[in-house]
Amino acid sequence: LLELILEANNGKVRTNGSRYFYNQLALKRTSMLALADRISAMNDHELTSGDEKVAVTFDQFRVRQMAIFFISLAGGFALAATTFVYMLRLERQAVVRYEEIVRAQSQLKELSARLVAAQEEERRAISRELHDEVGQSLSALLMEAGAAATLTPPDLDDLKLRLETIKGLAEGSVNLIRNMALLLRPSMLDDLGLVPALRWQAREVAKRTGLKVRMTAEGVPDDLPDEHKTCIFRVVQEALNNCARHAQAQTVRVQVLSKEDRISVSIQDDGIGFDSKLVRGLGQVGMEERVAHVGGRFQIDSEPGRGTLLTAELPLVTQMVNHA
Repeated sequence: LLELILEANNGKVRTNGSRYFYNQLALKRTSMLALADRISAMNDHELTSGDEKVAVTFDQFRVRQMAIFFISLAGGFALAATTFVYMLRLERQAVVRYEEIVRAQSQLKELSARLVAAQEEERRAISRELHDEVGQSLSALLMEAGAAATLTPPDLDDLKLRLETIKGLAEGSVNLIRNMALLLRPSMLDDLGLVPALRWQAREVAKRTGLKVRMTAEGVPDDLPDEHKTCIFRVVQEALNNCARHAQAQTVRVQVLSKEDRISVSIQDDGIGFDSKLVRGLGQVGMEERVAHVGGRFQIDSEPGRGTLLTAELPLVTQMVNHA
């Protein structure tokens, strides 16, 4: 039955199928193509409009970036200029402070030199007064006490004993005054020169402390300027006193050598030594200032357990010419 129906309707289906294709599918295909063209046109329009918006947005972004760049650049230049001006002001202030410090140091050095000169002059005056006035008075007292003891009758033993006591006290006072005068300013430094004064100083320190002091002097001129003589004598004096008080040394070697343009002094001991980078007392400061005042160089080389070597070099030619 189904076959008969299919056979009967086969012609109708073909006829109706052709009509349906042309009337329905063809028309709808045309409508679909038109709709696709419209959609494509709309897409092209939207793409074109989007590109324009993107281009406008990019231009605005670029303008903003350029504005930010120039603002940042101007701010950087302003900051750099401000920093430069501030640095120049700081540099000028630093230069002013440095000049003030240099002037203050120069004034301090000049004041220190004046104080040292005044101290030496005062020591010279006190030494002269002790030797000439007090020393002579005590010597006269000693002589009068000796004469009185000689003239005392033998039966006045108590009086004679008291006179001998007075004589002994006068002798002790004379010796004390003489030592004080020599320690303040040895007259032989002015009368005999530097080397005899240094040898006397070495003998006195050896006698007083038991140190073995070896003194060597070569080529030292007799007409050294007073500042040089005083400087070298005080440096050696302070160094020997330090050796006696602190170094626990057995032997000290003092050497003074003179060459064409300078005179060098060295004091070396075999004591316990010290760390010269950490320890710096007033005595060392005084020696450095004295040497620096005459244009010399001062150096201390010492380590714990190795002893101490002190050296000082003083220019000679210029000073000698100025002194002449």
